[in-house]
Amino acid sequence: MKFFSLRSVAVVSVFLFSSSLQAGEGQQRLERFLNGLTTIKAGFVQTLNNASGELIEKSEGIMAVQRPGMFRLEYQNPYEQMYVADGENIWFYDRDLEQVTVKPQSEALGSTPAMLLSTTEPLENNFTISEKGKHEGFFWLELKPKDPDSNFDLVTLAMDGDILRAMEMVDGFAQTTRLYFEPMVRNPKLASDIFDFTPPPGVDVIGEPVSEGAE
Repeated sequence: MKFFSLRSVAVVSVFLFSSSLQAGEGQQRLERFLNGLTTIKAGFVQTLNNASGELIEKSEGIMAVQRPGMFRLEYQNPYEQMYVADGENIWFYDRDLEQVTVKPQSEALGSTPAMLLSTTEPLENNFTISEKGKHEGFFWLELKPKDPDSNFDLVTLAMDGDILRAMEMVDGFAQTTRLYFEPMVRNPKLASDIFDFTPPPGVDVIGEPVSEGAE
């Protein structure tokens, strides 16, 4: 699964809208989750469905985020791949291919769920947010990118209490990626070097990293 091309798992077919008493509840929960958020650690299960709702892939891994701008996304099963954002660059390492791809984070902004979570910029600056009510036991929010060149057409977030439990991203081919986070730990202490990445010896490196402070 390569998020630079953003493939995606089928969205729940119909969202059930809640009563007017619940209007705004999902966004209030998301705001409480983001308020004071500095780090995240989570396990995840990711699924990818095509436009017909058929399951294409299922994978598992772990995610760590440090705001602003740093994350580590490791796929552990059924393949071993890794994304690391160090604040300047985003690195993608495919262990089986023995290949590393690097590009400036400014060019990959918003192209992964972890990137979306790592930003401290208000979501309203880049998305039109609407409530989708309560369904499957979660409060759902729909985020539509304001940038017409975004890598995805739609993002939906599921709030379980004041914790983000699931995220769905729909691309231009109507494919949907869903990530279910379990457990999701808010503001854990993370190792200082977890967002450092050095390509392993002997691997092919595609692209040039941006040096710190370079314009």
